[in-house]
Amino acid sequence: MPDLKEYEAPQLGHLPTERRKQHSLQSNIAFVIGYGALFYLMALIFYPYLDSIVFGAILAGTFMPMHQYLKRRWKVPHRLAVVLVMLVIVCTFFAPMVYLALELTDEAVILFGEVKTNVTEETIEELFFGEGLLPKLLAQIFEVFNLKYNVSSLQSLILDWARNASSYLLDSINNWLGNLLGFLVNFMVMMVTLYGILAEGEAIKRFFVELSPLPADEEDLVIDKFNQMNYVTLVGNGIGGVIQGVAAGVIFWMAGIQSIFLWTATMIVLAFVPMVGMSVGFIPASLYLWMVGKQTEAVGVFLGCSLIAIAVEQGFKPRFVGGRVKIHSVLVFLSIIGGVTAFGALGIFYGPLVMSIFLTFVNLYHKRYGSENLKSQDQ
Repeated sequence: MPDLKEYEAPQLGHLPTERRKQHSLQSNIAFVIGYGALFYLMALIFYPYLDSIVFGAILAGTFMPMHQYLKRRWKVPHRLAVVLVMLVIVCTFFAPMVYLALELTDEAVILFGEVKTNVTEETIEELFFGEGLLPKLLAQIFEVFNLKYNVSSLQSLILDWARNASSYLLDSINNWLGNLLGFLVNFMVMMVTLYGILAEGEAIKRFFVELSPLPADEEDLVIDKFNQMNYVTLVGNGIGGVIQGVAAGVIFWMAGIQSIFLWTATMIVLAFVPMVGMSVGFIPASLYLWMVGKQTEAVGVFLGCSLIAIAVEQGFKPRFVGGRVKIHSVLVFLSIIGGVTAFGALGIFYGPLVMSIFLTFVNLYHKRYGSENLKSQDQ
């Protein structure tokens, strides 16, 4: 066997030019293959927790100004400021979510029982088969969709809607509570991501900026738009949603509707969708009140919730958001609907985020490759 200690690797400088090129090409191919394989393995490792990592990054970008404010204004030590911000996030978001999840289980059962009790053949016949514009309009709609328009079919249709909604909510909560270990693991991953970005934000930012092929100023612009859209979606829509949801809950309570926790939570979530969000909740509630003979309360719920939605969407949100993100409401609406379809519930945040970054890249493209830019480069 040859002595390996006496073996010396060939030096590239002693090789002919063609051999050096071949050796360099082989090294590049080996590096790309190895890099691709490692990237694939890293993707396999992180993919199960991708939502938790991304949402942790969203929270970090949103609450980074609070962290900086604590350090600058109150002279709080860096690590302690990170811990305080994380405590605020837990107390503001996740503790109420756990409490609501436990309360909503009973509320869903109560709501279905109330609908089942009040939606009788007499109330349906009085509302949908009397003399007036509504019965005629509904009859034409049912005829267009080739559906049976009679008392029993309408009753079963309404009860099926209520049953399906209650069952979906119960199944979602039970699955979440049943998979408690999985929830805790994802929550831990999210909090670790949040801590890492808040504690080492500048180092992480420099790392990704160096990896990116974009110039530094364009990379900073993309990161700024990411943080601004997070702020608008999470804080702006969050506060606006809480205002609308709580106000709608008070109106429902005054109208005598049961399951206030359920309605309030539903309206808060729906309020994240601009333009038409709350109407998906309060219009069926108004129709239900009208159906059970509470016409005054039905009109009050409809008008009250409509005024609240208009005031928040046209008054509060533009003032709160200011000039941070200039995206038309229609695009925000479409991005949220498409995001929910593509990514599930977290699409409420992912959709506008992807839309904002896409529009940022469009602006960068116009600045770099626009016709005026190209003409100036030619000259």
